[in-house]
Amino acid sequence: MADSIHYRHPQEVAARLEVSAFTLHQWTEQFADFLSQEARSNDAEHPRRYTDEDLATLIMVKGLLSEGLSHDEVRQRLDALRIATQPATASTTPDQPPTPVVGPPALPIAPAIAFLSDTLHNVVTSQQAVLNSQAANRELLGVVLQDNFNLKEENARLRERMLELERQMAQLGREQEARREALRAEMEARMQDLQRMVMLQSRSGCLGGLFGLGR
Repeated sequence: MADSIHYRHPQEVAARLEVSAFTLHQWTEQFADFLSQEARSNDAEHPRRYTDEDLATLIMVKGLLSEGLSHDEVRQRLDALRIATQPATASTTPDQPPTPVVGPPALPIAPAIAFLSDTLHNVVTSQQAVLNSQAANRELLGVVLQDNFNLKEENARLRERMLELERQMAQLGREQEARREALRAEMEARMQDLQRMVMLQSRSGCLGGLFGLGR
């Protein structure tokens, strides 16, 4: 009967759990009460190996630890599951009293898989919620970046318009100053022409009076 049991090497179990060999060794030592005798073996002639039930138990350990449970809390969960799924006594004949089950039997594979399914479902749900939150944050960040980019473009266009307005106002100021200078020059020229005309008329009046031209 023992020959039909499928055993797994530590390297295979560590790969299935996606943990290091050191972590697998730690878990095996810390949760030895819930593993088979072969998994707890420290005999060099009989290397450590794991049954399918051991793998299922370690998968549950990983799931519970990933939920934030302490090692003591994980042991309490496993112990409660073992008590709930295994008979407390066994008897050989009706005349003999019940005999307590000796040793720490491994967790049954069927309840272990059901428990694992619930645990993995919770983990997947939590991970999906995190992924949805990250996607929403990325989308919000994209909107903020786009708004910031649009704001920068609008600010750049506004600066260009302000610079163009300043250039136009400077040009208008120069044109107005040039027109004022031209107007002053024209006024001065007219004043000079008027003064010459007044002087000429004054001289004409004096000469006419002198020679009798005014009679």
